[in-house]
Amino acid sequence: MALYLRILLILAALTVTEGTPSLYVDRQEITGFIGEQITIKCHNSNSGEIKWCKLGGSCVTSSGSIDGTRATIDKRNRNVFTVTMSGLRVENSGWYYCAKGDFQMPVHVTVTQKPTTKPLNLMTGFASPTVQHKLQSTPTDLKNIVIPLSLLIVTVMVALFIWFILKKQKQTRETSAATAEAPNTERDVDVVYSVVRVRPKNNAQRQAQANDENVIYSTVAFNS
Repeated sequence: MALYLRILLILAALTVTEGTPSLYVDRQEITGFIGEQITIKCHNSNSGEIKWCKLGGSCVTSSGSIDGTRATIDKRNRNVFTVTMSGLRVENSGWYYCAKGDFQMPVHVTVTQKPTTKPLNLMTGFASPTVQHKLQSTPTDLKNIVIPLSLLIVTVMVALFIWFILKKQKQTRETSAATAEAPNTERDVDVVYSVVRVRPKNNAQRQAQANDENVIYSTVAFNS
């Protein structure tokens, strides 16, 4: 009950005027995460001492600690002072207020555990970066294999074609040479040779056949 009374007192202390108020903040509800920091901008147009306080707790005028959390006030801007609370803890949740002179502006701070995000897998219809990289690199890998393999096949086919042509030419030359030598070989085979030999005669035969020649003839026949 006392807490609500203090809030009502703070609200009652605000000056209600037409136009821009003398003290206000961008947001009156701020959520932060454990271990991180929050920033509150307090806009003002009045004069007086600047403070950042926790309702029912301690105050900081320049820098200090509130419930074990460091709080600093940046006063370099004349019309805006910025409060930064770093290293937030769960205990820092609650009501705070900016103060300058006689004016106060309440701000509620909530500190929670930062939610963890789970990476999407293939079951949800989305591929992980590793899988996407593999899928994208697969066409490139296939291209690196197919191109050298195609070149190898073409090279082997050209080599076989050249070898076949050379072998065919060699066989043609051998056939032509065999055909050219065939007539001479046949003539040599079809010739029948006979030996012509002179036989010596005795004196009687020589006288009887004085006018004949002592030669034995034989016929050389060619088979057609």
